[in-house]
Amino acid sequence: MLQSNYTRGQRGIKMYKLLIVDDEQIEREGMAHFIQWDKYDIQLCGTAWNGADALGKIQKDVPDIVLTDIKMPVMNGIELIQKLSETYRNIVVVVLSGYGEYEFTSQAMEYGIRHYILKPCDEDKIVAVMNDAKKEVDKRREYHTLKRELLPHAKEELFRRLLTGSRLSDDEIMALKKDFPANGDSYRLLAMKNEVSGFEYIEQFILGNILGEILQMATMPLFTYVDDMVIFAIDVCTDNSLSKAVERTLQEFARMKSKAIASAASLEGDISVAHELYKQLLYLFTMVDNKTDAGLLCYPTQNEAESNTYYFDFDRLKSSDRYDNILFEITLAMKKLQSIGLSNDEKQRIFEAFIVTWSSYVGSEKLKLLNIGGINSDESAITEVSRWIAETLNIYETGKEKERMEKILDVIYSNFDNTELNIQYIAKNILFMNEDYFGRVFIRNMHLKFSAYLEQSRIEMAKRLLEYNPDMRIAMLTELIGYPADGQYFSKTFRKVCGMTPTEYRENLKKTDI
Repeated sequence: MLQSNYTRGQRGIKMYKLLIVDDEQIEREGMAHFIQWDKYDIQLCGTAWNGADALGKIQKDVPDIVLTDIKMPVMNGIELIQKLSETYRNIVVVVLSGYGEYEFTSQAMEYGIRHYILKPCDEDKIVAVMNDAKKEVDKRREYHTLKRELLPHAKEELFRRLLTGSRLSDDEIMALKKDFPANGDSYRLLAMKNEVSGFEYIEQFILGNILGEILQMATMPLFTYVDDMVIFAIDVCTDNSLSKAVERTLQEFARMKSKAIASAASLEGDISVAHELYKQLLYLFTMVDNKTDAGLLCYPTQNEAESNTYYFDFDRLKSSDRYDNILFEITLAMKKLQSIGLSNDEKQRIFEAFIVTWSSYVGSEKLKLLNIGGINSDESAITEVSRWIAETLNIYETGKEKERMEKILDVIYSNFDNTELNIQYIAKNILFMNEDYFGRVFIRNMHLKFSAYLEQSRIEMAKRLLEYNPDMRIAMLTELIGYPADGQYFSKTFRKVCGMTPTEYRENLKKTDI
């Protein structure tokens, strides 16, 4: 939108530019030449004989005030006012209105026109209304100056609220999307953090300017400040290219200011998951305790994630329609990791890779971050990851009994390797429920007695673990699935369910592989 600028007269006084629009030549020329406009700090910048003529001249030289008649050929005053309200909202319009033109005057009022001169008129009447129009010009200019100064801060505040999980209105989101890369459909978050002193506003601005130039973004990236972090919404790019861009940005910044700065980048997402991407940044900084020498912190790449997730059966997980099926698959994955003696850090890294892969598997619109780093045991990881997957698949059921049943299932799979696991143990020591009530709830929801369900689940997991590693020792197998270490009871139960011993099942698997 074109904006007018005040001009200065010979006395150095601020002048207001005026365009006169009237189809009557005598009236038009009379107002133009018989009033000494400069005496009233007004500069006449032109005249026009109808609305269309006026628009053409406004495009070349935007006035502060338009004095227009109503009834004109080609484009009348009301049509001109409508056009100005769409494109030149800063222009103040003064309407020349004749007797009997109330209908047109009321239409002008609908567009917010407040200044009218009733014909016939003299210089005093015109000047009095023009002085009021000048005051409105000043008010509008003050408002738009303030708006320009506040707009960046308003956007930063909206961005901050979006990231930290506050609910934004549809209008606020639409306004914010205009400043996001790809209109908010695809972007990454980049955070730079200094725990010692944070960043002053000018430092945030400088970092954004440098980063935008290095990434060759069309405009400086949208940024905000949260808890010692300056956070940018940037174009999607590879971890490698972003790492180089951040390194160059920090090198350039270090020439002006010496600060120890840690950096982290989220996965790709759209504006609907901004809060989840923000939580990824927090998690990444937590992983390395905010060290500034760790380079750009990123989630595992897709290739790295996929290479670390063969412990999980994605097809079975995605086709799951029951919560216990998910619990079974995640417990199985954890047992595989335990069987090869991985450290807690190694297991955490593999689960992080799984989260990345699963998020892309189900679609970014369903992405809900799970902070594996905040989970302090294998058992908690099984429950938290399973509930997270259930949420992404929308298979949670509501109701007190359903919630109670999910809690029972959580306990079963979190204690899967406990040889003392039975109704009495769970009801008395964990859930503090009546045993009979526990049994009724279980049968009503699972259509199977607890003991039969546990037996089937443990034997099925034994089969799947043997499929994963046919050479797994029976002692290891029984330890993982909750049978006594000597293996006798396990072998007896396995044969009852499968029609063969674990050893025979193992040999069949090896023959199949051959």
